Amino acid sequence: TPVPVGPPATGTPPVGTTLSAGAGCTLAYTLTASPLLSGADPLLAQQWHLRSTGQSGGTPGEDLRAIDAWASGQGAGVRVAVIDDAIEVVHPDLQPNLVDGASRSYRAGNPYPGWPVPCTADDDHGTAVAGLVLARDGNAAGGAGVAPRASLVAFDALASSLDVDVADALNRDADLNAIYQNSWGSPDNGALHPAEPVFEQAIDRGIDTGRAGRGSVFVFAGGNGGCYGLSGPTTCLVDDSNYDGYVNHRGVIAVCAVDDRGRRPGYGEPGANLTVCAPSSGSSSAVTTTALRGAYRSDFSGTSASTPMGSGVVALMLAANPNLSWRDVRWILAKTARRNDPTDPDWIAAPGLPAFNHKYGFGVVDAVAAVAAARNPGSVGAPAAGSSALVRCGPYGATPNAALPDRAGATATPVSSAIAVTGCGITRIEFVEIRLTAPHTYAGDLRVRLTSPTGTTSRLAEARACAGGCGSYANWRFGSMRHLDEPASGAWTLQLADDAPLDTGTFQSWSLVIHGR
Repeated sequence: TPVPVGPPATGTPPVGTTLSAGAGCTLAYTLTASPLLSGADPLLAQQWHLRSTGQSGGTPGEDLRAIDAWASGQGAGVRVAVIDDAIEVVHPDLQPNLVDGASRSYRAGNPYPGWPVPCTADDDHGTAVAGLVLARDGNAAGGAGVAPRASLVAFDALASSLDVDVADALNRDADLNAIYQNSWGSPDNGALHPAEPVFEQAIDRGIDTGRAGRGSVFVFAGGNGGCYGLSGPTTCLVDDSNYDGYVNHRGVIAVCAVDDRGRRPGYGEPGANLTVCAPSSGSSSAVTTTALRGAYRSDFSGTSASTPMGSGVVALMLAANPNLSWRDVRWILAKTARRNDPTDPDWIAAPGLPAFNHKYGFGVVDAVAAVAAARNPGSVGAPAAGSSALVRCGPYGATPNAALPDRAGATATPVSSAIAVTGCGITRIEFVEIRLTAPHTYAGDLRVRLTSPTGTTSRLAEARACAGGCGSYANWRFGSMRHLDEPASGAWTLQLADDAPLDTGTFQSWSLVIHGR
């Protein structure tokens, strides 16, 4: 069912208008008509994520290769919709790229519904995010975004806390907005958080119908719950991106973070659903971007920072080739990613398959390689928009109804169930969905693994403690990018183990859906 659509955004108010997000807001902005200046950006040199020479104290070359990619274009003509708490669209580094009349405020009482400006000083997140995507270059102000000539559309859908508003923003002007940038997700507490049906409907609608059928590109944060404290600084509980129902969906590009040495920061969540990583805070430095009141900050961090960098690279790709489908985009990002932290033991690839790491997906985004492949998608085996239909096989199901033996001392006895995939014509997998029902008195005790016919394994869940309860594996959906390029046919095995004592459960049922060509 289509979600409700609110009133259209208004055009530009007269110069001199005082913009405010509504009654009780402490921030106000006077709309001016300042000329666009030209000149060097004074903060560009410290934006190590665009080009690292070691200026942050990190490793030279651990960056996006973004500035090198600008020789091929800077994202002009590509509209990026930033969905967040608020966006200071009058910021001198953002307003030059703002699409007139295309933004929308979902904040109740905003007298200017086309201007989703911040209400209070706490509404600073979206402004920092937008700057990392597309802050204007060469205007003698601040730094630059990854795609500094891309077009900005701003939606403050998080301000209302209504699911229907988020869903509306995800589909708004889907024929015009190419990328939907989302640096938000479920709480980082180790629990299972399903997405609302209206969200899933919006994503499905976007990839099916957005951009005249080529599909909207949805970029989401992989999450910051890799390590978080409950009872003190030494208490570390591990979340996983696959516990977040917003980012284990087949239509979402989930972006993780690396620090300025190319390594996983403590907050980074692993996940079989991750596609690529991008730079963020970690060992010695955070990220420089736009801030409220026309200012700048050098302390932005987390996957909130890495995700807009991924969106910026996608904007560079679509500027180079607007005909790319959403599937092309994800495929190219995966196949052109740069392998970071090369000595990490989780870099494993079956013969002929791309290397994958549950900490890093396929590696760090390489803007130069991604843009080059965007011009020639066949060079990396991308589906090529319109020439290769997406095939869906399944669901295939099994009902083992097997008791899960409780861990005894150091021993956990795994229980396995196999599904034979036959009659499926997919020879190159693009995404795998797994549904699991396993009633258990403490779901956080379960370790879950999926092994494909080629022998590669997706780590879907680990035993963990959860803040406030772990949720329930009741038809829970896992997503996996781990099996990219594999053939679908053969025996797939799901293995569960109760990895902690005292609680009991049952491996009741599971199913498998495979997407590819």
